[in-house]
This record gives sequence, structure tokens and C-alpha cells, in this order.
Amino acid sequence: MNKATQDRWFIWQLDENQEVKIRYREYGPPDSPFTPLLFIHGYGGMIEHWNDNIPAFDNRYRIYAMDLIGFGQSGKPNVRYSLELFATQIQAFLHLKKLDKIILVGHSMGAASGILYAHLNPDKVKALVLANPSGLYGNSMDGMAKAFFGLVGSPLIGEMLFAAFANPVGVSQSLTPTYYNQKKVDLELINQFSRPLMDRGAIFSYLSPSRRPHDFLLDSIMPCKYKGDAWLIWGAEDSALPPHKIIPEFQELLPQAGAYIIPNASHCIHHDAHEAFNSRLDYILRRVDKSDD
Repeated sequence: MNKATQDRWFIWQLDENQEVKIRYREYGPPDSPFTPLLFIHGYGGMIEHWNDNIPAFDNRYRIYAMDLIGFGQSGKPNVRYSLELFATQIQAFLHLKKLDKIILVGHSMGAASGILYAHLNPDKVKALVLANPSGLYGNSMDGMAKAFFGLVGSPLIGEMLFAAFANPVGVSQSLTPTYYNQKKVDLELINQFSRPLMDRGAIFSYLSPSRRPHDFLLDSIMPCKYKGDAWLIWGAEDSALPPHKIIPEFQELLPQAGAYIIPNASHCIHHDAHEAFNSRLDYILRRVDKSDD
């Protein structure tokens, strides 16, 4: 991995009265001839969740990764969290780094945020690589799950559940179903996901998808204005977002998107089966590179 991987920060001015500190990192050769990559983590994630992926590509590509507002080590203000807010953060970051074109590699909620950004700024995205994206669910959510989200969305019960799960034991219980390879859910991963929960304001961002679920859906952007290259990479064992139900939903939104299912992998596919994921991502990037020639 390129040595210049220390944390960097920028101040994002949300409005005239509020600003927030955003963490990001840069990797790889600044003079790479290829379209740069931007990695966007999923719900509860952070830059470090890509630690098994970025090193496979930073000798060839200029790479950026950042913590979304409300997650990782970025600030966690009491604002209305939504895919639109995250897409606006992507826009602010690309403006900061003067990037005219980007390949977005996103996981789960980060992938959904990337889709919305591409819809709003189709000329700025060279390709979308979507790892188990969220935002479209079809009929995959059963009655019990809907009831649970309803409970979490109520202020008092939601805060009680947050307090109960905002600790290493609760984090371990939450991460375990998202991995097929249970050895990956080790102390290092649990601590990575636990630390941001202790930050002031974390309750606002972490409870927002259950309190305002419609702010995290992509239904409203059909038809999608982004017509460029797109790929779906899915873990075959993702029980929360089963590929046989959800991939057709995304291919209605992005008819041009190819789909690749990786066996023995669950929702956190990029970390759960990082070698298979990196192999597929390498294949995709080389196809994109050829189109740059």
C-alpha cells in the first residue's frame, strides 16, 4: 500500500450556520493515467472496512476513501441524514479534490448513495461498482423486520435499543449475520465498528434509517439518469438482501448493470470474501481502462 495513507480532514459547510469535519484518505500515484477511484463504505462502516481491498489497487490507481457524515471518524451533527445528504457529500468532496470524473466503488448504503450521486451528476461518473447495494428491497423485508424497524423508529424505544447495542457485544451480534466467514468478525473488526458509536451525536446518524426509512430509498429516481457502466457484485449468502430478489430490482433501475454473485459470502462481501471481490473488481477496472484508451 502507498505510504501516504494518513488521515486527512476537510471542513464541509452544510449551511451558513453549520459545518462538519470529514475524514478522508488518499492512496496511489497522483499522476496515474487512469480514472481515480472513490470508495464509499456502508451503514455503520468507515474507511478501514476497505483495508483488504484498497491495497490491491493503489499501485495503479489514484484512490480516495472517506467516512460519510455521521459515521467513522467524521462529525456526527444532528441533521437529517439521507442518501441525498451523502450524495451531496460526494459532490463536495469531488469539488474539493477537483475531480472531473470518478469510478465509485460503494458498499450497501454507500453504494446507494453513489447511485443517487450518479443520477444527479451522470457526467461525473465513469463507472459504478456496487457491492450489495441497499435502497431497493422489493418484498424481501418480512413482517417481523418491518415491526422491528417500526419499534426502533420510535424515539424512546430507539434510544433504548441504541444504548443496548452501542457496545462491543451488541456490535458483534449485529455484524455476525452480515458475514459468511465468521473468522472475519474478529476483535479488530468489532472495535472498528464500536468506536464511532461512542462519539457524541452517533445516535442521530445510526437511528436515522429506521426513523426515516424513505430517506434511504431509491424508488423515486426511476428512471435513473445515469446510463454509464455499472456492475453489481453480490454475496450469495446475503439473507438481508437476497440476490435472487434484489438484483432484479436494481437491474430495473440500472438496466445496463451486469451482475456477479460470489459464493460463500454474505452482505459485507468486500471484506467477507475480499480475494474474490478484488478479483472481480480488477476485471471490471481493466475493462474500464480499455474504454479510456
